[in-house]
Amino acid sequence: MFRNLDTGGEEQKFRTIETAAESYPVSTLCKLFNVSRSGYYAFLKRKHIDKDQEAKALIQNVYNRYNGVYGYRQIQLFLLQDHGVQMNHKKVLRIMQLLGVRSQVRRKHRKNYASSTGERVAKNLLKQDFHASRPAEKWVTDITQYRVGD
Repeated sequence: MFRNLDTGGEEQKFRTIETAAESYPVSTLCKLFNVSRSGYYAFLKRKHIDKDQEAKALIQNVYNRYNGVYGYRQIQLFLLQDHGVQMNHKKVLRIMQLLGVRSQVRRKHRKNYASSTGERVAKNLLKQDFHASRPAEKWVTDITQYRVGD
C-alpha cells in the first residue's frame, strides 16, 4: 500500500478522502494523504458555506442598476460610491466571472461622410478596371479623408 500520497492540493485530498470515507476510516485516510483530521472536518464544515454570497448580491445589484454596461473596474467604483463597500478589483472580476456577467462592448460609430450626409459622390468611371494600356493613362487616388466643398 502507498505510504504517502502527495498529489494535488489539500482541497483535492479532502475531496478524495470524502469519497473514500464510506469504505475506509477517516483517520487512516488522513494519515495516508498526510493531512490533519481536524483539517478534513473543517473542510466538511465550510464546504457548504458561500463566503461571497453578500458580495455576489451587491455586484449583481450594481450590474443590473447600470444595465450591464460597465465592466469590473467601473463596478468596483460604483460599489464604493453607491454602497460604501471597498472591494478589490480582482475579487469583483472573479465574482463577475462566477455569475457569468460581462460588460456590453459598445461599438464605435464610424460615419461615412459622403454617403450618410447626402453629399455629392463621384461616379465610378473605372469600374475597378485599373489596368492601363500605356503609362499615365489612368490616375487614381483616395480622397475620402479630405472634406471639400462643391
